[in-house]
Amino acid sequence: MKTSYDIAIIGGGASGLAAAITARRNAPEMSVAIFEKKEVTGKKLSATGNGRCNLSNVNCNLTEQVIDFFNSVGISVRKDEDGRLYPYSEDAKDVTGILTACARGEGAEILLNSGISRMEADPEGGFLLFVDQKEVHAKKVLIATGGKSYASMGTTGDGYIMARKLGHTVTRLVPGLTAVEVKENLNELKGVRSKAMVTLYKDSEPVFSEKGEVQFRADSLSGICVMNMSRFVRAEAGESLEEAMDRYVVSVNLVPDFGTAEIIKMVKQRLLIKGLTVSEALKTLVKETLLCRILSNAGIDGQAPALSIAFDDGKVLAVVNGLRGMRFGVGGVKGWNEAQITLGGVSMDEINPVTMESKLVPGLFFSGEVTDFDGPCGGYNLHNAWVTGMLAGIGMTEGGEGSV
Repeated sequence: MKTSYDIAIIGGGASGLAAAITARRNAPEMSVAIFEKKEVTGKKLSATGNGRCNLSNVNCNLTEQVIDFFNSVGISVRKDEDGRLYPYSEDAKDVTGILTACARGEGAEILLNSGISRMEADPEGGFLLFVDQKEVHAKKVLIATGGKSYASMGTTGDGYIMARKLGHTVTRLVPGLTAVEVKENLNELKGVRSKAMVTLYKDSEPVFSEKGEVQFRADSLSGICVMNMSRFVRAEAGESLEEAMDRYVVSVNLVPDFGTAEIIKMVKQRLLIKGLTVSEALKTLVKETLLCRILSNAGIDGQAPALSIAFDDGKVLAVVNGLRGMRFGVGGVKGWNEAQITLGGVSMDEINPVTMESKLVPGLFFSGEVTDFDGPCGGYNLHNAWVTGMLAGIGMTEGGEGSV
């Protein structure tokens, strides 16, 4: 460890590695150091996408430039049917290993087990970083510490503390892309998975809707569509959590491919089949455990003859309403240990979006999840880490507006 660097990057994750590589390529005469508090770089990156590493998405802005960056460091990319981009090997650890080796190969110094205990502006210019009781000077600093999700991976919110101490606004931090807790007991549905359409209502108005696979847990709903929905479950300023959650309801449509009239007709046709019980007539529409819940909520005996309710329009409608809209009160969202991202962060109003430099503190830069950006599942958040890291890498070396 030297006592002075041109550029200090705090955090050796996706964004920090991209910034280091870009900075050294753009200005090889400048000294660049990554300060990583964990024993390895990219710990969270190595676990992302269930170990497959969903790098980006073809629907993101600047996707071609990001793919060019991957190609330049030797990462081959494949696209799935939904536009998600993965390393061709589908091994996240390969990505971390290549980026780390490339950063070192470009001449960046990587300092492991080197957490920043304190950072402050140097009255004589630049910044002072305190590492293991040692003082390090840097002309420019990039905070690429990540958010608060998966604290075991090293993302414990350190960057927010640094930003606040240097005068930046940090918007409210909330776990994002996580399971949504419900008020009802779902023990009998635990482990069930079903294709569905989830709709989130706030004050009886729909605020989010998406199709996908819903996973039922004892106390919550999960699955990609539910995790995307979790981004919209928030308390407003001055609201208690209980007050805020009372305004939300989740509706799960288990037959999203059929309209109301179509499903009414289908249910009636099945109930008219002789010799079947209600459950037998309807079980191929949804899984049996879900059907039992729907019939119980409607006050219908599943073992009764199907014909016994075939001409009861009230009961037929109750079944249809259950199929098209199982409703659950929202109790909250799962916490930081399950959240994939952090909602909130350093306000983008205080950051130049082209260079990622602070508008308040010259020479201070931000990239990745520490900023107030959040996207849905599917590579959008990791894509933001690459892009903002590359922009910061250029911005720190050119002192002007970069482009990727």
